[in-house]
This record gives sequence, C-alpha cells and structure tokens, in this order.
Amino acid sequence: MPHSRPGRHSGRNRLEAALQGAIPAMLLRTLSSDDSAALQVERAATPTAPALLAAAQSDDAATRVELQALYTRCLQTYRDAVRPHDTDHDDAGAALALFVAANLRAVNGTEVTAPMLDALERQLRGLTRRSADWDAASPEQRQVFFERTAILGVLMTGNHAKASTQGAGPLAEVRRIASRYLEQLLGLNPKLLTLGPAGLAMRSR
Repeated sequence: MPHSRPGRHSGRNRLEAALQGAIPAMLLRTLSSDDSAALQVERAATPTAPALLAAAQSDDAATRVELQALYTRCLQTYRDAVRPHDTDHDDAGAALALFVAANLRAVNGTEVTAPMLDALERQLRGLTRRSADWDAASPEQRQVFFERTAILGVLMTGNHAKASTQGAGPLAEVRRIASRYLEQLLGLNPKLLTLGPAGLAMRSR
C-alpha cells in the first residue's frame, strides 16, 4: 500500500494549520484535559479529501486517479470497519485519535487498547476545540479535516502492518513517516510520548 508524503497535502485547511501551530504550546498543560463533547461533522454526500490528497501527491493524471481511488477506499474502510455506528455524521475526534495512535504504534510499538483510544480521543477533542477554533470552522473545513485524518490513519495502519512483514528497511521508512506526521501535528518528539489507559503523556526523562 503506497504511503502519503507528509507536508505536501493541499487537503490541509485553516483548521489543520491552526491546530498544528497551537498544539505544541498547549499540549504539556492540557494532556490531562477531558472534553466529553464529540467533534461531530455532518457527512458530505461526496468526499473531497481523496481528490485533494491525490492532487497533492502527483502531477500525473493516471497516478492521481489511482491515488484518489486508494484514498476513497481508505475512507470507506474507516467508516465500515472502525466506525460502523456513525451514519449521518462523522466524528473528527475519533479519527484524530486513530491517526495519532496508528503513528505512535509505528514509532514506538505501542499496542493500543480500546480504553487507551477512548482516553486519547477525549484529550484530542479538547485540544482541537480550543487550539483550532473548531466551533468557528466551516462545515467544509471540518469535513476535509475529518476525511483526511481518517484516510491517513487507515493508511498508516495498513502500511505499518505490511512493512512489519517486509523487513527492517520498509519498517524504518514507515517509522520515519509516522514520526514526521506526529512532529507536524504535535510539535514534539514522538519518542518522548507514551500512550496508556489515561491517554497521551510525556515520557519521564
């Protein structure tokens, strides 16, 4: 399964840029926060992130078509296998938790349980709402944010599973990509982060 390159996605919007810029300053102060309000997004009739991600990855028309189909399948996999109970609405907090957990697993080998994922989601809800001005974002910005996050979470999960059967080289490449994703999102060295029953925390030095 081909990977998506960090840092080149035109699918990123104002919401994501604000989140990336604000999280580093807030993360250490708010890791213990808990926000019970879900980041729900009304589901769009037609996804937009697959085309945006594909366009950011290649200038070749045929390649873009293939990538768009891949990203569309990833989004459908997320909805069918990860969140089948979400119907009319999607949950951006759940998608962001999966994305962070998948990348932490690739970097640190963290085996994520359902309670760990729930705790992480509650933390990220609060961070997203406060850091990225979620409530002021447009429905379109929220939907692209959700779709992109869900796609890349599924993609990283699949890439890591595949690389784990291919040897040290492919696994190191996936680990490098996952590290960059986490550094871009959180502004912290992912090797200093741990994920446990209480959620995300800083590793004791």
